[in-house]
Amino acid sequence: KYIAGIQAEYLGFDDESINDMLEENDALPLDQGRLTRISRSISTNNFDQDMESDSASFSPSVPSSFGDEYMSNIESDGEETVFFDATDVRRSENEIDYFGLEEDQDIVQTSSDSPIDSSFVGKGTLENMLLFDMLCPGWIDICSEQKGKYTKAYAFANADACGTNENVIFCTAGEFAELFPLTEAKLWAGESCSPRLSSSEKHRRIMGYTLAACRNTASTRSEQRCRALWNQPRRLRDTFLKRAPPSNTKVKKEDVLFSGYVGRALSERHWVEEWVVVTDILVAFYHPDSKRPSYRIQLKGILGAKELQDRRECPHFPSYHFLAVDTISRVIYIMFQSQEGCRKMLEAIQNRLRSQEIAPSASDLSPSTFDDPLEAYIHKSCLYKCDQRRLLNNRRFAFDSMGKISCDDREGSSVHPLTLVQNVLKLVLVPNLVDMVDKDALRGFLDAASELKSVNLTGLSEIEKAAFFINLYHVMVMHGFLVFDVPATVFEFVNHFGKIAYEVDDDIMSLKELEHNIIRANMKSPSQFIGRFVLPKQVYKNALRKGDYRFNFALNCGSLSNPGTIQVYTATDFDFQLDEASREYLKIVEVSSSGRTLTLPKICQWYKNDFGNGRNQDIVRLVVKYLREKDQRCLSPFLSEVRVRHMGYEYKCRHLQLAGLSSIDVAHVDIQQSTEKVEALLF
Repeated sequence: KYIAGIQAEYLGFDDESINDMLEENDALPLDQGRLTRISRSISTNNFDQDMESDSASFSPSVPSSFGDEYMSNIESDGEETVFFDATDVRRSENEIDYFGLEEDQDIVQTSSDSPIDSSFVGKGTLENMLLFDMLCPGWIDICSEQKGKYTKAYAFANADACGTNENVIFCTAGEFAELFPLTEAKLWAGESCSPRLSSSEKHRRIMGYTLAACRNTASTRSEQRCRALWNQPRRLRDTFLKRAPPSNTKVKKEDVLFSGYVGRALSERHWVEEWVVVTDILVAFYHPDSKRPSYRIQLKGILGAKELQDRRECPHFPSYHFLAVDTISRVIYIMFQSQEGCRKMLEAIQNRLRSQEIAPSASDLSPSTFDDPLEAYIHKSCLYKCDQRRLLNNRRFAFDSMGKISCDDREGSSVHPLTLVQNVLKLVLVPNLVDMVDKDALRGFLDAASELKSVNLTGLSEIEKAAFFINLYHVMVMHGFLVFDVPATVFEFVNHFGKIAYEVDDDIMSLKELEHNIIRANMKSPSQFIGRFVLPKQVYKNALRKGDYRFNFALNCGSLSNPGTIQVYTATDFDFQLDEASREYLKIVEVSSSGRTLTLPKICQWYKNDFGNGRNQDIVRLVVKYLREKDQRCLSPFLSEVRVRHMGYEYKCRHLQLAGLSSIDVAHVDIQQSTEKVEALLF
């Protein structure tokens, strides 16, 4: 249809040279002192008021309709379940991508015009992500003047949070791109950010990175740009959470305990403006133009609610106030324009819970007892291109903890990533967790799993990473069984391991990707021809560099063909534990009476290329030392003459147990200790 095409991109102001823009060359890494200085620099107090006229020349003329608007599917079918938050907000066909980024498009540098020192590029590590998140804490779908539509606006915050109304401004991506060249930031994003990030989240990071670098540069041009940003028209901020109440909701006025405009968190960085109504039986959220709620929380499913006052757990939107509504499966975060509104809704919920003594019954605590557990325990994050992945470790959002739990930062409440995942694994291995009626144990596991989102694997040794990922694999397996139940057919088995996913280390991964693109990243492909085409082809920055054929015996997907127990792997005993896992797995081998035929598990055929050169004699030579003594005695000493056969594979699965301890030990010793460690981390 087209022979050729041209793509044009606005690159910002035409500077004379980068040197004029950058009078300092030490942009990042940022120490704590510099972080504080940059946090303050975005405030209007940093600029002289008499320079206001100068900034006018840098303020773009933007029409009121300018922005990223899309139609949100606000009409529900009237059958909303209690906890569903797997929101998939899609852009309209007419939405403009002002950064020149499509969902799957690579980011390339097209110009040298930038306010960012070249030394800044590549140094946007997770340790510095905190700064970017403070300056651009997220984007909000603000109700549009057009009926039923939203305008996507990005928030820019003063990191000092001095409590005035000037601490947060809103502007669209296009308005920001009119002020700041983004070339260097786009280059950084292409090199440093996960390719699985959503377009909106990548844009947010680019803007936060650009603003941080620009404010760290002592140049007049940089100050003028920041001043122009701060002097943007206040049309979005002046209407956000302040518009007139809707008149078309179906709730009777006498049934309303509280109502008002709020922002509801769809993910850590994505909020939506809605009208909330609290009644005797539920909390309902509406688009102002809709008569049906877009989201509901049954009051009987609420365990409690609290106002968030600790800055460490609050989203960084200075001058706004936040309420956390606690349910068994997740915490719902709500933003208010005033503290009075926040406390009135809190009071309405608490009074209703006390008066009716509403509490989830014992039968409501297990994931298998919900009508649709998928909507209670899974999350389709707006921060990533989730596709078929369904994130399970999202009971709590991590607003301000990205990169906090690293191996190089173990002071205070920090926990080593390997220690954290070990504790989470012990929590999920509580016997019969799927049938438990102890809400504290279930919430304890879900909260601990949520903390895995914040781990930073930078600095871990290869052995520590291997132990971490194998433990994580088993956590995800068991978590998936709790939510989706155990697979019973081949189709369920294949589908199960492609959709179970976790958010870890600023990235997302399914079980299948964790196994084949991280743990087995540098091991051979399966021997089956078709397997090479159906396995994922994703690339992860922290994938293991070295493989080990014993990984095949250590990874346990819960199949009846595998052992029913697993270990909690440690870095100090990792080699010994791999040997133990191999011995346990190979207990099922069969040796013929003649000693010339050895029947091995199916995985020895699927992954035969991991065993030396993949020949039968290579496989036999490597596994013979892990066989039971009686099998070693029966096997022919002439290993090259041994014929190898393979067992079938059972695709039915079962819940796994912790190896080496009785159920009583697991329930009363390790789980109690793990819970105490996790609670110390969380609270």
